[in-house]
Amino acid sequence: MVASFLVLVEEMHYGRAAVRLHMSSSALTKRIQRLERQVGVPLVERDSTGVLAVTSAGRRFAIAAAPLIVQANAALKSAQAKPARYTLRVGMPAGGGAMLGHFDMTRIARDVRRSFPEVRLMLQNVPFSALTRCLPEHQVDVLWNIAPVHHPAVESFPLPITSPRIGVVAARHPLADAGTMNVEDFSEQPMLYIPAVAEEWMNQFWLADVRSRREARLVETESEDVIGVLRSIVEGKAVIAAVAHIAPLLGSGLRSVTLTGAAPLVYYVACRRTDRRAAVHALVEAFEAVGPPPSAVGPCDGDMSRRLRP
Repeated sequence: MVASFLVLVEEMHYGRAAVRLHMSSSALTKRIQRLERQVGVPLVERDSTGVLAVTSAGRRFAIAAAPLIVQANAALKSAQAKPARYTLRVGMPAGGGAMLGHFDMTRIARDVRRSFPEVRLMLQNVPFSALTRCLPEHQVDVLWNIAPVHHPAVESFPLPITSPRIGVVAARHPLADAGTMNVEDFSEQPMLYIPAVAEEWMNQFWLADVRSRREARLVETESEDVIGVLRSIVEGKAVIAAVAHIAPLLGSGLRSVTLTGAAPLVYYVACRRTDRRAAVHALVEAFEAVGPPPSAVGPCDGDMSRRLRP
């Protein structure tokens, strides 16, 4: 009704206004009369020829109502518009895509898309040395890892899935056929160590919770991804403790050793503290709610498998 009144004010004639509004003059007259009853004052004065005069109340009403109509139309178009598609980048330690298969990514994707169908999820490899800074530097939107990120701009959340730790040695290593051994005995071996990686992440792989740095035999490597670490082990440089979920990545040149007495590793998901996007928080909540996948097949459904590739 208000929009019809504004057209009538522009035309100053019922007939012309009715044509613009694709309705009869009588229907327009009734519409304006209903508006006047709602407002409680006369807005127009009409003569027998259809020409009208706008009352002082009508002029004030038109001035106040015009911008409101523009805003209402803009709001309507915004509500009707399809939301623009955008991508959330899920970071993970480079080369560890096989380990993500132990999360029900199909369910995670479904939970996020239920409220945000316009969101695409893309897995992004993060070099080991960038695991702490990738979120503050906006390289990724969410980080999946096996340690919390110690940075004031980042918040980390523990996930419901943990993994036992295993030892990984070269196939020609004296412990290759050990099968099972105590974690303290295993920690006496030369252990791979990446100095460029944050301590909270690296410590778990050289068993800092079992043996102090002073007692540990650390062998430095510059590897930036899982494959590089495994290659160093094959070359016989040292051994390492790892999540049992890494098993699919072990080739013929490597052997796993079950470590008794080793505390399991907890998976985490992290995001920027200042990131207020609802889709990011929905993704974090989906990770927190997820359990192990229904089967040990690949990590993603048809759509996600095209996007979540290391």
